[in-house]
Amino acid sequence: MFLGGQSVSLLGDGLALLAVPLLVIQKTQNPALAVLASLPGSAGYLAAGLPAGVVADRVDPWRLLIGGDAARAGLFAALFWLTGAAAPAGLILGLAFAAGVVTVFSDTALDIAVRDVFAGPRLVTANSWLESASQGGQLIGPAAAGLLAAAGLLHVSLLIDAATFGVSLASVAAVRGGYRLTRSPSRAPVTARALLGEVTDGIRYLAASRLLLTLLVFVLVLNFCLGADKLIIFFARSTLSLPAGQVGLVVTAGGAGGLLGAVATSALCRRLGSVAVITACSAASGLALLGISVATSALVLLAASAAYFWAIVAASVALRAWRQAIVSRAMLGRVTACWRLGGQGVTLLGGVLAGVLAAVTGSPRPVFAAAGALTLMTAAVAWGAGLRTAAADSGPPAAGTATGPSPGAEPGPGPR
Repeated sequence: MFLGGQSVSLLGDGLALLAVPLLVIQKTQNPALAVLASLPGSAGYLAAGLPAGVVADRVDPWRLLIGGDAARAGLFAALFWLTGAAAPAGLILGLAFAAGVVTVFSDTALDIAVRDVFAGPRLVTANSWLESASQGGQLIGPAAAGLLAAAGLLHVSLLIDAATFGVSLASVAAVRGGYRLTRSPSRAPVTARALLGEVTDGIRYLAASRLLLTLLVFVLVLNFCLGADKLIIFFARSTLSLPAGQVGLVVTAGGAGGLLGAVATSALCRRLGSVAVITACSAASGLALLGISVATSALVLLAASAAYFWAIVAASVALRAWRQAIVSRAMLGRVTACWRLGGQGVTLLGGVLAGVLAAVTGSPRPVFAAAGALTLMTAAVAWGAGLRTAAADSGPPAAGTATGPSPGAEPGPGPR
């Protein structure tokens, strides 16, 4: 019931992915505002990533989930009402960004709750379930929003999204009594100095573990290379001169690849272990980027795009479960927040740089080739720098509950 309710809300998020930018375009015809309307999630992490980690480690994560679902249900219901009342675009953007900030707190709490409820090898299965729902939402949601827009009912997408958060809220409330905290909420005073100290503790915790630090640097470089995938649509339309219908198929193939990656991760981790899956799938995404760089037809681009998103999503699911298993429960919120904040930041930087380099070189091909080569090199270096040892120590996951490393110590093998 818990995973089902969360999955429904993730499916609903796919509606807002297209509905909010389209509504802003309808009201303003301003491309800059349309871009802003597509960035509430990224902006939320840049604005509230670190505070969300501190709060999630201090309080009952279950209450954060309940509060987050209630707040987002109210925000999207308000957006539905405002879009039918000729509200200014600025107010719509403000509420959308507020929902993005709330999502940061909810997502951080969700990582902790999943770790508490699904200890041991079930972590990968639970994360695979949630990521499958997220990928499914990105496939189904925009298509449904497009159909509603064609029928003149685009704003109804926001009401449906509000309803999905209502479903999630009901499921969380229904199972709340069976949830057991593995750590009591902090009673430390809430002061600026105390909060800053807790953020610093989280950063020190990351820096104290060579394995975690190696993996973090690895992930940051990979996310930087991920910025190149923002050029896939431009590459298909402008470089290969594909018609709009074929461009849509390429995008759909990427979504389908991501969904298959999420579904397959659990079986891969059972066979190989999470660390090996993270490294192998990251390297596979580099090969897929190289394939995109040499694509000369829609079929090749479609296959390479599907392979790329399959590999990226599989690596992401395995990484999330592995991080939940080895990081100390007391530090999980702060580590997760730092991780995601860094990832969002470098992905945004990588996307901007990819666009600039494509403009300078006159083609996205060298950008895809460089990103693919850097990804492969980073995977090889990280494997030699510590991931190979971690994979050998852990092997395929086994039953049990993982405990995180203490500052200054390497994480124990534990289940992945």
